[in-house]
Amino acid sequence: MKLFLLFLSVGFLLVLLQTTLLHLLPLGPVVPDLTLILCVYWALNRPTVATVLGSFLMGYTVDVFSSPILGINAFAMSLVFLITYLSSRHIWVRGPLLTAVIVFCAAWVKVFAMVLIWALFFVTKAPWTGALQYVFIEALSAALLAPVLFYLLSWGENRVQKVRSVP
Repeated sequence: MKLFLLFLSVGFLLVLLQTTLLHLLPLGPVVPDLTLILCVYWALNRPTVATVLGSFLMGYTVDVFSSPILGINAFAMSLVFLITYLSSRHIWVRGPLLTAVIVFCAAWVKVFAMVLIWALFFVTKAPWTGALQYVFIEALSAALLAPVLFYLLSWGENRVQKVRSVP
């Protein structure tokens, strides 16, 4: 239960940072996708039904606060979780460099999923076709932040498990 509360509070904090505070920084349109990092962390370290649902709900929350179309981020986050989980079953993904590479690739999977959904279901020109030049920078920024967030998440998990094991 305490681990659930840890992930719930971290997910809420990351959605809050990503949809509000990081837009205030002078980075222009580039905002690192913090929720994607948490989704990848869950797929690599906690692949359960609860984390699948958490990834979907986190994507849907991002949709509610910052997307003109509900469900597009939810679908993309669910797809990222699935692909990351399936690939981690065949590739040993441990260490900061490999997790950064996985997050970088996951950012591209998310963008391609969103563009595919837009192209399939909407006739008008996608609003981010001119912004694809920033995708590389956003993916790179998320990849650079991933080892730090992975370390903090595993540290928090270990602290919760130590508290739980103390009688």
